[in-house]
Amino acid sequence: MEEDKRKATFRRLLLAKQLYLHGLDRSYEAGALNKMIAVHNLHNSIEVILRAIFLQYEIRAEKQLNIDFESMLNEIDNYQVFKDAGRRLPYRQEVRNLNQLRNMVQHHAVEPESSTMDDWRVFTKRFLTRTYSEYFALDFDELSSVSLVNDQNLKELLCVASEKMSALEWTAAICFIKIAFGYAAYSVAKSLPTEGFNSSSFVTSRFRDEDRKLARAINSIYKRIRKAETFSAMLASGVSLTQLKRFEASSPHLVFTIDGTPHVQGRGEYTEDECKWSYDFVVNTIINWQLIKLEPIVPEEAVDACNELLLGEKKNRIK
Repeated sequence: MEEDKRKATFRRLLLAKQLYLHGLDRSYEAGALNKMIAVHNLHNSIEVILRAIFLQYEIRAEKQLNIDFESMLNEIDNYQVFKDAGRRLPYRQEVRNLNQLRNMVQHHAVEPESSTMDDWRVFTKRFLTRTYSEYFALDFDELSSVSLVNDQNLKELLCVASEKMSALEWTAAICFIKIAFGYAAYSVAKSLPTEGFNSSSFVTSRFRDEDRKLARAINSIYKRIRKAETFSAMLASGVSLTQLKRFEASSPHLVFTIDGTPHVQGRGEYTEDECKWSYDFVVNTIINWQLIKLEPIVPEEAVDACNELLLGEKKNRIK
């Protein structure tokens, strides 16, 4: 029973973080609708945490949580255990202001002021960081959804990336992040209803001997079409153009050989912010793909290459 409660709490904390990250991404995108969605998700991340506090400390049963937002705040702060410990929810006035704005957005379709979006981003992150630490003894930045990744190989690649980030090895971390995304994205592209241009056997068999220059040109066209198909699949799966653009700018170039061996070419050094954002983006994207039944995996033909990469990393640790 206690283990079930612990797992349920952990899922709520992961959900709150994902709502925050989704709201964060939308808050940077242009347009009134994106700002409205951002406010909703930032507010929802806080509401999920408040409910998690109720259930973790058994202040109320889940069926009794149909109360308004302000009552939730007051009831938590008036809980005797917290009062005795001198513990109060942080940023009460900011929380109230965000709740009022969310109500205006939800009920009257009011567009949030662009000038205030940075305030909501910063305040929400600070609120979550404090409550994760004070009520759950967890580090908000280190809490990762990677445990929800189904494919073991993808999970191990992302765990290595996380270890590299903990060791402040940002360039090594971003390489593993990009490789995990590359494998997952390739498997999603293979989920297209038709094979499309996944094979170039027609080109190589018919033109290689007759005209090598023509064969190379047509192969380039096939590559371009395959990239366009993959890109279209990414957008159709819910990944935004803004996110893809930011990820490509924050990560190295990646190519796979025919057996799935990854080759990464980067600009040299990558920053902590680039790594942390890219890590969250990739983990959350993989989980979202799982939710819509795309089942991202390391493709079967690349499993040996992936295992070799992970084995090499384990050997380096032993040294």
